Amino acid sequence: MKILVVEDDALTAEALVATLTHQNYAVEVASDGQAGWALAEAFVYDLILLDVTLPRLDGISLCQRLRSHGYQMPILLLTAHNSSHDKAVGLDAGADDYVVKPFEPEELTARVRALLRRGGVATSPVLEWGKLRLDPSVCEVSYADQLLLLTPKEYALLELFLRNPHRVFSCGMILEQLWTFEEIPSEEAVRTHIKGLRQKLKAVAEGHLVETVYGIGYRLHAGKPQGEKRTIDGAGDPPDATFASSGKQVGQQTLAAIAGVWEKFQARIHQQVAVLEAAITSLEARSLEPALKQQAIQEAHTLAGALGTFGLPGGSDLARQIEQLLKSKHALKQSQVKALRQLVMALRQTVERSPADPTPLTQAPSTQASSMLLAASECDRPPAQTAQVSVMVVDDDPKILALLQKILAPWGLALTTLEDPRQFWEILETSAPDLLILDVEMPYSNGIELCQAVRHDSRWSGLPILFLTAHTNAELVNQVFAAGADDFVSKPIVGPELVTRILNRLERVKLLKNLGTLRQSEQSERQHTEATLQKAKDELELRVAERTAELVSVNEQLRAELSERKQIEEELRVSQARFAGILEIADDAVISVDANQRITLFNHGAERIFGYTAQAAIGQPLDLLLPLRFAVPHQQHVAAFATSPGEARKMGERREIVGRRQNGEEFPAEASISKLQLKGEAVFTVILRDTSDRKVIERMKDEFISVVSHELRTPLTSIHGSLGMLASGLLDAEPETGKRLLDIAVDGTERLIRLLNDVLDVERIESGKVTMDKHRCNIAALMTNATDVMQAMAEKFGVTLSFSPLSIHVWADGDRIIQTLTNLLSNAIKFSAQGATVCLSATQQNDHVLLQVNDQGRGIPADKLETIFERFQQVDASDSRNQDGTGLGLAICRNIVQQHGGRIWVESTLGEGSTFYFTLPVDGKEGGAIAPTH
Repeated sequence: MKILVVEDDALTAEALVATLTHQNYAVEVASDGQAGWALAEAFVYDLILLDVTLPRLDGISLCQRLRSHGYQMPILLLTAHNSSHDKAVGLDAGADDYVVKPFEPEELTARVRALLRRGGVATSPVLEWGKLRLDPSVCEVSYADQLLLLTPKEYALLELFLRNPHRVFSCGMILEQLWTFEEIPSEEAVRTHIKGLRQKLKAVAEGHLVETVYGIGYRLHAGKPQGEKRTIDGAGDPPDATFASSGKQVGQQTLAAIAGVWEKFQARIHQQVAVLEAAITSLEARSLEPALKQQAIQEAHTLAGALGTFGLPGGSDLARQIEQLLKSKHALKQSQVKALRQLVMALRQTVERSPADPTPLTQAPSTQASSMLLAASECDRPPAQTAQVSVMVVDDDPKILALLQKILAPWGLALTTLEDPRQFWEILETSAPDLLILDVEMPYSNGIELCQAVRHDSRWSGLPILFLTAHTNAELVNQVFAAGADDFVSKPIVGPELVTRILNRLERVKLLKNLGTLRQSEQSERQHTEATLQKAKDELELRVAERTAELVSVNEQLRAELSERKQIEEELRVSQARFAGILEIADDAVISVDANQRITLFNHGAERIFGYTAQAAIGQPLDLLLPLRFAVPHQQHVAAFATSPGEARKMGERREIVGRRQNGEEFPAEASISKLQLKGEAVFTVILRDTSDRKVIERMKDEFISVVSHELRTPLTSIHGSLGMLASGLLDAEPETGKRLLDIAVDGTERLIRLLNDVLDVERIESGKVTMDKHRCNIAALMTNATDVMQAMAEKFGVTLSFSPLSIHVWADGDRIIQTLTNLLSNAIKFSAQGATVCLSATQQNDHVLLQVNDQGRGIPADKLETIFERFQQVDASDSRNQDGTGLGLAICRNIVQQHGGRIWVESTLGEGSTFYFTLPVDGKEGGAIAPTH
């Protein structure tokens, strides 16, 4: 299993590598967020262990980027930030788990195993295949309860096969899964580890548990029962003492590795504490520079996350307190500076003590030294036969060139060395190497520039290039591979590793050449086969052409007929679509019935008119759409029409047609019927139009003509009679009578003028031709103006006019509001008894003003409360004669109020009086309610 660690603190990163590698994981490290992103894009990882505070790209942003690009591997955040909010932010960014520094190695590895189980197929800590059992929690493998001692790579191989029991892994896939990109060996190394694993398994099991799929790779033996267990019940028997002691030994090895890391980085830790001491000294002298302060904060943060891992939890707490004090946004007091000095002194004392360690690690032999000794012994054994291969090495260090000559010569490698890069191209042309080794930093021209130049040269672009340098930082490695390098080996040189890398690269080049040769051979054979097939094809085409000629004329004839048929079908389809569209958009109902008078077509217009859906109506008898009293006559009418010579007839020529809706409502209609003979059967189509709206309009027109003619005839009769009497000359001796007749004529004329003005006002307001001249008006002034206008009329009728003005501003057309008030007051006065009181008042209600006119008249019936606001509508038809009204005043009032965004209505009790209300919006600049003035 391969894990990527993204951690900028080298100490913590080394501790993580030591912890995870002792659990048999392949671990790669990136020191910043951008490097981590580049590695995640380039390689496949089973888990990413991610710090939050990273340079170049922070951990939260990197986690979000990974998830947004579809990467599903588990992500474990590891940071010193331990607040609930920080954890929530990390988990919301896409992390699967969150561990706070300082971490316990045992807890960390347990969480890693849990995430790997969650991300993979297995759901339990223990993997089983028949009698074979692997426990990742203690890194133990057993067969039939017999413990197997495997190397880390053999263990990793077996775990890979058990987690993917039905998958075949090639050598390349195994290299990708179990080795880091910095240490990938040749495929021969995979075969060697497979061989060792097989031998250890064969010693305890019958047959081969790992089988070879020739030409593809390796997998678990397919002959095993498919009912293998890959999970184990936690309630089973506990592992034996051997398992427990082995698990304890793994933990001791992990602690030993961490202690080694501590010894390696102890000097660096002392430097970090020295930075904190320098910052405190500057702070005491009030001369702390921002750069030094920021460095001190960073060092304290790093120490807080690392010291606890090495058995110094007190040191982590001290570093965290120092970090918090240094991050303070306010100037530190003298007491706080003194406390900082004490904390740093305590931290210095803590790091000078060795961390708690249960084992005598200092006496353990050096693993690196052992590996070097083993490597040296292996280097002395070159292969018996190796083809002569030319290798060119460019390095400005003659000691390196001499060392490489000594290491590579026994392996049959012809070495060409070069110290001065200026002679590179000349030596390259002369030696024509099979592989090129470059150093990075050299005078005159560095290795990266030479690599780029080689890759851009068409003759040498395919030459394998291996870099050999002491620099191993991730950024340089990325630059090297971006320039076109094939491999990277770090100094100091380890002979077997270098030889393995070179032989591996040469083997791959040889394999590519062999593939090229094989492809050329295959291409040659393919060309021969194609030539043979082409010849056979030509012969076959000749015979086919002879027979094809006979079919050409027939084919052309069929094609012409098919084209004509398609054209006819297309025209028919277009015609049908046009007809269907016309039927759907028609407002009239289009209904077809068969000879049994059952509905076969019911368009959208019919659905709208009758209320039935087409699905509900089709198949029903036509009587469904008729009143019961007309069902039999209608059936007789259709039957008679079926035998008549005509093809179309208007229905109900002598009487009105009546339809019935789904809700039972009857309505007047016009209809026509036509017939068509299809396959010997008559099909009838009825087109029906609902005339309800037209009837209403005609009734309204008749009422309008009646009202207007009455309203015009009455004053005209008075005028005509009065003027006729005056014109006869019979009244010369009676001037008083003549004056009275003239007054009658004048009143009639004024009544006609009022009627015409009201009609024009209604039409102009409803049509929008009248623009309201709105401005800021005081309601009190409008009410006063209206009462002054109506005072004379009130005195004439013997009615008392009372009003309570409210001083508040509205946005309105003042003249139109006064017109509304005078119309309402006029009606109230005319319908009030002598001695009664008419009241006008106003109140503010939130964002509008409510005006009301109250009278003590006869009242309005409940069924008239809405209709009286229509044109020419009055409570009693005689009111137009007795009260000299036109029936348009309330219609005008309603239109004016609606134009102002208000509402008008009436409440009335018969015999007690009526109250008319209407509302107006308050001006937006009004600063709140104002008490009314009395």
